Amino acid sequence: MLKQLQQSLSAPRTIMTINAVNTDGTVTASTASNHTQRVIGSGSVGDHIYVQDGRVLGTAPALAFVEIEV
Repeated sequence: MLKQLQQSLSAPRTIMTINAVNTDGTVTASTASNHTQRVIGSGSVGDHIYVQDGRVLGTAPALAFVEIEV
């Protein structure tokens, strides 16, 4: 149980946009930097989603991407 918790906390959560909905229960989504990935979950084309460890966690807000260097 402790290992599962540690894995959940260490896996990064990414905001992605759905590009395609596949018939096998997955969606093809891309990041703001155009990295494409096939993940388990559902949604509609154009939806913003949270992805962690290859799975859709839920919908994400459609906010502008800004990178600030510190």
